[in-house]
Amino acid sequence: MPVAGLLKPNTYRDSVALMVLSTALAEAEGVLQASAMMATPANLEILRATGLFDGAFAAAGPNDLCIAVEARDEAAARVALAEAEALLASAGRRAGVASVTTGAVRSPRTIRGAVQARPDANIAVISVPGVYAALEARQALVAGLNVFLFSDNVPLSDEVELKRLASERGLLVMGPDCGTALIAGAPLGFANAVRRGAIGVVGSSGTGLQEVTSLIHRTGEGVSHAIGTGSRDLYPEVGGLSFLAAVDALTADPETRVLVGIAKPGDPAVQERVLARLRASGKPAVVYFLGGNQPIPDPSPSQGQVVVASDLEHAAHCAAALARGETPPDHPEQHQTDALAAEIVARLRPGQLAVRGLFAGGTLAQEAAASVARALGVDPHAVAGDRPGEVLRIGRHSILDLGDDAYTRGRPHPLIDPRLRNAELIQQAASGEVALFVLDVILGYGLHPEPAHALAPALMEAREAAEAAGRPFEVVASLCGTEDDPQPYQQTRAVLEHYGVRVARSSSMAASVAGRVAASLAEAMR
Repeated sequence: MPVAGLLKPNTYRDSVALMVLSTALAEAEGVLQASAMMATPANLEILRATGLFDGAFAAAGPNDLCIAVEARDEAAARVALAEAEALLASAGRRAGVASVTTGAVRSPRTIRGAVQARPDANIAVISVPGVYAALEARQALVAGLNVFLFSDNVPLSDEVELKRLASERGLLVMGPDCGTALIAGAPLGFANAVRRGAIGVVGSSGTGLQEVTSLIHRTGEGVSHAIGTGSRDLYPEVGGLSFLAAVDALTADPETRVLVGIAKPGDPAVQERVLARLRASGKPAVVYFLGGNQPIPDPSPSQGQVVVASDLEHAAHCAAALARGETPPDHPEQHQTDALAAEIVARLRPGQLAVRGLFAGGTLAQEAAASVARALGVDPHAVAGDRPGEVLRIGRHSILDLGDDAYTRGRPHPLIDPRLRNAELIQQAASGEVALFVLDVILGYGLHPEPAHALAPALMEAREAAEAAGRPFEVVASLCGTEDDPQPYQQTRAVLEHYGVRVARSSSMAASVAGRVAASLAEAMR
């Protein structure tokens, strides 16, 4: 199949824009795969490894943009590259900043230039290749700006330096690899349309932050701010600098009456420091530590003023109760979970032995892995498989995080481009051994405009393959979002259910169903 390339010298686009461009090209008629990348040495190696390296890229430098497509024929490749030119021109026009004196449109090329154009701004959103991200973030901090650092592949040593500098200057670094924030209702990165309210959320998890804020919205309560910190913030080297600073900022905010902390695995001593800071806030608080180096806590009474939640859904409902002045629930409701799991198990056929999770959100994948491991009596902290992103492998059961860096190098994140997950679904279904697929469908700003419709063709093809083997599988999906999202919640749910997907009320319920089905399969094999 022909590969064609387009080199745009001295043309910079950030990683979000490049993901969107790559996805648009990949979905064009006759295109098999596409990639848009800045020509850093690492990215050029990715293009070579994926078979998308064009001779025009040989002399490219880090400030040049490389666009490559593999198509079924040369005509389709030419059309796709022409479309790329048009999309770039359109994006450039939208990104312009009007000059006050001349009316001309210009785009600031530096942090300093952006500050001059918008002196009222107090946050810099940075999404450049990781090798350059620390330099740009440092310039923003020196200019007095808080930083939302979307970039990944930033060295841990740079993260520590940036966060120490921010601490010295009374500023906040959200990231690196920070996917989500809601600042005074304004979405940054991947975020949902959530009403304003009294609950402030801090999270070292992007999809975890999206799930909790969406669930809070669906309880009828609202969010003052949701602050992402980056997944490594609770590492011992970083010491929770951004998490603690965010807690302090929410403590000082008069609009925030309840605090919520959602954390990915971290250092136990840092987690205890976070708990101590939440207790010292003087405001009621909820915390959920997902995994880590110590067991996930069971539902617990409050520790001081801090309620320890058992999962993401429980955290959201505890926060909503505290915002209303009510007693937090002891644990999430289970009767719907039990009924759904029993219904699925009753429909299974001999030879269906596996629960498989295919996730775009890392936290939601880890939540499902922990649920399956606990249901099977296995340590949730020792279940990772050998495959990249495989957060659980127990016998035939597997949970994959397809948003892992190993799968996003040189391609858009599955939150934007679902084709990689679709291919996995079809391939795994063909074995005939899968009893249950567990998926996450994430709505919100910056994400795929129609995720349910994008999943539907793969579901139909996968079902055909499984039915040919005589073992049709079941699908449970969590649907993260709100009715006010660009992809309305109820409309998306209706499409999923039309294609036979059982939509759980939360990621926690979907994870619990996966655990119960896995336990039932194990019991049947004894």
